[in-house]
Amino acid sequence: MIRSVWAIWKHKASSNEDPHHEWCSIKCCGYLKSLEKGEEYDHNKHSLPLGIMKASRPVFDALAHPDTLKKVINGGSQNSNESFHAVLWSLAPKNRYTTGVVIDLCAAIAVLSYNEGDQSILPVIAELTGGGCGFYTKVAMRRLDERRVYSELKRKQAEEKTKLTKETLDSEQGDRMSLGVNDDNSLDDSYIPGAY
Repeated sequence: MIRSVWAIWKHKASSNEDPHHEWCSIKCCGYLKSLEKGEEYDHNKHSLPLGIMKASRPVFDALAHPDTLKKVINGGSQNSNESFHAVLWSLAPKNRYTTGVVIDLCAAIAVLSYNEGDQSILPVIAELTGGGCGFYTKVAMRRLDERRVYSELKRKQAEEKTKLTKETLDSEQGDRMSLGVNDDNSLDDSYIPGAY
């Protein structure tokens, strides 16, 4: 994934005099496609100036950092905007008119809830009410966080179980094929539950 991130940067930094497409995918890179077809490719239409590329390099450094990439590996959401918007619109539905102040407050609460969990909202509630949060509010926020973590754990376990089951079925099919058993009718069916 690190190479893919840097392939984008190198692709956009390329020029006719100095092309850098060694990490590009043939599916996405116009330069590699034109080489394959034997056509000429003009980088001037698609490249960005060197100053802009140098200014954007810290962003690509952050994108290619292993900690950032861990978030999208093994089931992490690659489109976090949809998840965030779901949290935001659950607080301020689109079909109901709300003022800009309310939208700003809902956006702040959604950011806190999405990034840090529901317990992070407690200081905001304390600020809005002019005092501390009640006992049951704290319990509710803790339980919401626990439920979110639990459901995510269950979802990942179910995905892993499905993956393992598929791998097991594939390996069993491979074992049967390697034994020369291609027909399901040739298997021993002397005991099949519910057959008699």
